[in-house]
Amino acid sequence: MIGLALQGGGARGSYQIGAYYAFKKQKIKFDGVCGTSIGAFNGALIASGKEKELLEFWKNLSVGEILGYEKEFINKKINNEFDFSYIKMSFLNIIKIIKSRGIDIKGLEEILENILDKNALINSKMDFGICTLRIRNLKPMYIFKNEMNKERINDYILASCYLPIFKMKKKIDEHYYLDGGFYDNTPLNMLIDKGYKKIYVVELNPLINRKRKPKKEIEIIRITPRRSLGGIINHNQESICEHIKMGYYDTLRVIKKLDGYQYCFKNYSPFFYNWLTRKIDRKEMNHIMGFFHVKSKKEAVIKALEYMMEKEEIDYYKIYNPFIILKKVKRSKNKHFVEKFISQLNFF
Repeated sequence: MIGLALQGGGARGSYQIGAYYAFKKQKIKFDGVCGTSIGAFNGALIASGKEKELLEFWKNLSVGEILGYEKEFINKKINNEFDFSYIKMSFLNIIKIIKSRGIDIKGLEEILENILDKNALINSKMDFGICTLRIRNLKPMYIFKNEMNKERINDYILASCYLPIFKMKKKIDEHYYLDGGFYDNTPLNMLIDKGYKKIYVVELNPLINRKRKPKKEIEIIRITPRRSLGGIINHNQESICEHIKMGYYDTLRVIKKLDGYQYCFKNYSPFFYNWLTRKIDRKEMNHIMGFFHVKSKKEAVIKALEYMMEKEEIDYYKIYNPFIILKKVKRSKNKHFVEKFISQLNFF
């Protein structure tokens, strides 16, 4: 069985729908999906076959509106208009939250009610599970859909997403719950314990501790952001759409075994890169490898190409042929030692 584990991480979760569409493109089908926090939300929509609706949700998401902020405040935040009125509105929002004893989750509840088809989720052949933490005894709870009360499925998902900044409400069994990420932000163990032998993990923060080391016979394939996804509460719609594309290409890089770190390159053998660097003397080669903290000529060339591509602001979201890119960036007239290194790379 093939499983999908979705890590928690707030508005960074847009990365995961991009990843899921890459899985679809490569015709990878899942028997089960488990998630914590926003991973539980994304997983519920994926398990119920509503990935199109999930994509539209993320493409049109306004985190500020969900959290009850005024549109004027959101627009100022997006446009970086940090004037006196913005400071005043920030202060008033803080006072409102304090008086309400937390951010009201009414917006989250309404979205879940409108977007999630409970019957589709229950009747789906795909497993679905969440992780949450009961406050009363700080007991972690791993719950699959067959253990959930159908009428309260939304409560289970919300319980997994419940941050301390939210206004506390009793969920599931009239208890208070906290975001499952406080115990296990990447609940792949749920899938391991259920017998899954191959699990794809879509991470949002690779620095989060990973609980329990999987057994050798279980294949764990991790999709990890190659660039920063920012904070867990992000008001900028442009960056959210950027994360969707990042998730898509980061996943293709892993599945198709593409080369690259920030960018995606067609896979060429080390021989190709050894030939490109044949005219580079050992001292210069060691300098470049040390600068990029790599151990092979192939890694050094790719890192140098990416260095140039970022400098020239070449689009991240495409699969590139390294030979064509090499010809493109060699036109640079600057004198930085990386650019000099690139200028000496020749295939012929």
